[in-house]
Amino acid sequence: MKKIIIAAFSCLFAAAAMAQTPEATKKAEMKDLKKDVQHKKEEKKEMGHDLSHAKVKKALNDRKEVRAEKRDIKADEKQLEKQGVHHPVAKVKHKIKAEKEEKKAKY
Repeated sequence: MKKIIIAAFSCLFAAAAMAQTPEATKKAEMKDLKKDVQHKKEEKKEMGHDLSHAKVKKALNDRKEVRAEKRDIKADEKQLEKQGVHHPVAKVKHKIKAEKEEKKAKY
């Protein structure tokens, strides 16, 4: 009897743990996507600055980094859409903008 109760309890505990995993994964993926979008924006800005100052080689290297970030963003976006998040990139961009506005309002 004791073994049956322990087995049932462990099955319930395992099921509860599995049920919580996707939500934590979504949050982590959204944070990763947010960092990727911010980093892409910074790299793109740096690339434009280098091009305007005739630093072509550095600009080409920055362009490669921007393209790599774009691939990461697309991969994260597909993963989040599979998990049920609609328009993840747009949501992240809105969050970034809201945080920026909030930061401006403090000063």
